[in-house]
Amino acid sequence: MLALAFLAALGAAIPAQLGTNIASPAEDSAVLQVACIMQQLEQPYNLLSLPWLRARQEVRLNRLDGYFTAVLLQEMEPFGQLSAPLYLENWYWIEHRSTLSVPPPVKRLGAVRGSHQAKWFETMDLAAAAEVNTSEELVKMLNLKRVDRILMDLEVFEQTAARLGLVRQDFSVRFFRYVPLGVYFSSQFLQQRPGFLSRFNALIPSCSQTPFILSEREQRIVLDAFLPPASELATQALIQQALQSQNATPWSPEQISQHDQRWIDEVKQGQPQLAESMLHTELSQWLARWQQQFSGRVAEIILMDAQGRNVAISAVTSDYWQGDEIKYQQVFAQPVSHLLDSVRFDASSQRFLVQLTVPVNNAQGEPLGALTLGLDVELSLQYCQRNGISPGYCVD
Repeated sequence: MLALAFLAALGAAIPAQLGTNIASPAEDSAVLQVACIMQQLEQPYNLLSLPWLRARQEVRLNRLDGYFTAVLLQEMEPFGQLSAPLYLENWYWIEHRSTLSVPPPVKRLGAVRGSHQAKWFETMDLAAAAEVNTSEELVKMLNLKRVDRILMDLEVFEQTAARLGLVRQDFSVRFFRYVPLGVYFSSQFLQQRPGFLSRFNALIPSCSQTPFILSEREQRIVLDAFLPPASELATQALIQQALQSQNATPWSPEQISQHDQRWIDEVKQGQPQLAESMLHTELSQWLARWQQQFSGRVAEIILMDAQGRNVAISAVTSDYWQGDEIKYQQVFAQPVSHLLDSVRFDASSQRFLVQLTVPVNNAQGEPLGALTLGLDVELSLQYCQRNGISPGYCVD
């Protein structure tokens, strides 16, 4: 597999050089994101195809300014810095169904030479029985049963299998992990452009091509596991009473805006007094105890009233007012049972989170507010797939 190379020389008018495992660079969202960011930074660049190992070597020799990567290798840490994630790769273990009975200790692993997965095998002391040059060759080997197991981005596998005319149902796929894809910039490149990396990272959200949406299969796993307990939680007397009480004293838009801005400012300054005060209420602490039964798979809970104001939280939120957010607008007083949002990467905790929001209605069906569970999607998918797709299995 070839790597995309990105060359960025000194001076904004001189093009720049980068490398990665992206299969279709002209259409790939990470590449399009970089194009958008570089345009806004007025930094021209060129993309070149290079072998994986050469791309890393060229950065070490200061002949390449960076490359796309999903794995920051320890050997590369002294030579540059990795950007915030542009895109999430969705790594799955893939096997031919006819070889599922092969005992795990003797399963033959296959990998693309120099790929992120091959380097991960090395870090885990896993020996690949066969290494090839392209994803197409690797999928062919799996289909011919020359290897028993491969680790690959699910979208890349499905596109490759379709291109080869293979029957998707012949293969077993099992979620392993999400991997954030970023740009590794060389130290020399960053030293010549002070502040470049922070400006690059700041533009990532505005240049995002598409949100990272769970596949239909992953959505089904998550909803089977968490929609029943979330819906049941919304009927609890403590929740209903708290919402009725807060809804009885609505605020003006000006009051909400002022309180929200103070909340935001305090969080940014690292002194979230308003948020901490809410965290210590009886209801917030009750929600935190309820959350513990999921052993980290539920990362946060937010209860919102009829105006979108926070009523209770199990962790500090970035803002107080949720009324302008999709999770609230598409659920409160709407004829829907839930909203499952796109996946986001939380840089502070290094976790991949997805928000599940359900309406909170009283016994007469009148809307009182909305309830959001922030789910650690990696932990949830891994746990549920180990134990079966059933609501009860995802509670310890």
